[in-house]
Amino acid sequence: MRIGPFQFRPKIVPTLITLILLPILISLGLWQLSRTEEKRVILQEQALKLEMPPQTITGKADSLEDIEYRKLMVTGKFLPDYHILVDNKVHQGQVGFYVVTPLQIDGTEVCVLVNRGWVKATDSRDVLPAINTPDKNVTVTGIAKINTKDVVSFNEQNRLGNDWPALVRWLDIEELDKDIPYNLKPFLLLQAPEPRQDYVRDWKQINSPPEKNMSYAVQWFSLATALLLIFIFVNTKRLKK
Repeated sequence: MRIGPFQFRPKIVPTLITLILLPILISLGLWQLSRTEEKRVILQEQALKLEMPPQTITGKADSLEDIEYRKLMVTGKFLPDYHILVDNKVHQGQVGFYVVTPLQIDGTEVCVLVNRGWVKATDSRDVLPAINTPDKNVTVTGIAKINTKDVVSFNEQNRLGNDWPALVRWLDIEELDKDIPYNLKPFLLLQAPEPRQDYVRDWKQINSPPEKNMSYAVQWFSLATALLLIFIFVNTKRLKK
């Protein structure tokens, strides 16, 4: 194909490479755009629910769709015999654990698992950090986390040993429900930060903001554009007079 003093004659190998890579790059960019919109919707929904008054959690069944992202409040007593430490959690470059303790809801045989925050690991893997726990009824506020499993770790053994505190790689409520002699709620409560607290509570409902996905989309589309320009350049020659 001739365009003025130039002739565009695509060769087989560059054409095949472009036909394979270009749709992949474009689809990756479109996927990142969809992730951007998905996260924006989640953040909007979260902001609306956080403005609502706290919902009290009782021993009755809860609608997970209604309580997700909403402020929750529950009164009961922590069960220190069943502490759970979620291993390999990093905060500001330091390795530690999430401290999760069942809270028996007042007047019931139902418990909710409360993530009380992050604690730094000791110098030895054989020595677990000390866990401070109130020995009286408390009222805990926080936000529900519905999906508690780490999909990256599904093929690994979760619980390390059978002793208490339970040392786990990720939180599997169904698995823990078999070992704790109470009925567990099917969600985790991320305890709200307080002026005085034993553990670090820096919760993020979304690991990365939607702007990050948008920047990824721009990168994929830029690569697609660059590939197309390179394809045109290597297959175009200037005609001799």
